[in-house]
Amino acid sequence: MAKKQNNTQEGYSEGAEFRFLGNLFGALMASAGLLAGTMMCERDFDYWPEDIVPLLLLLFTLRGLIKSSMELAKDSIYYEEQKKHVIEALAKQEQMAAAAAENAGIDMPKITSKPHFSEEQVIDAVSKRIEQQREEAVKKNKLVN
Repeated sequence: MAKKQNNTQEGYSEGAEFRFLGNLFGALMASAGLLAGTMMCERDFDYWPEDIVPLLLLLFTLRGLIKSSMELAKDSIYYEEQKKHVIEALAKQEQMAAAAAENAGIDMPKITSKPHFSEEQVIDAVSKRIEQQREEAVKKNKLVN
């Protein structure tokens, strides 16, 4: 018999969200089958053998739903733990970089802000560029002729 492929990584299971949604949809379909079954029409549990298929489907999908919801809870806890570790590592790295910069006496480079131009400066710069392009075109045209 073929071995079952292990679809879990360390602390994280792949596709748990899709399994949860699939089991939820299956439970809804089984519930719809029960609602349309004989037990609901006759309003009596004595007719359960006639609705055995929707009952079994509901039991299996509810079992899968509970199992996949547990996997999702485990994954979210694992994700939060990993997120805390990453934040702590980044904070530690920033502190080490700041301490190294202080010890070396080097100022950290700062990002310069964008220059803000007024409308008049932009119009002047564009008109100068157009004038330069015209002069270059005239010079090229003279050389060609």
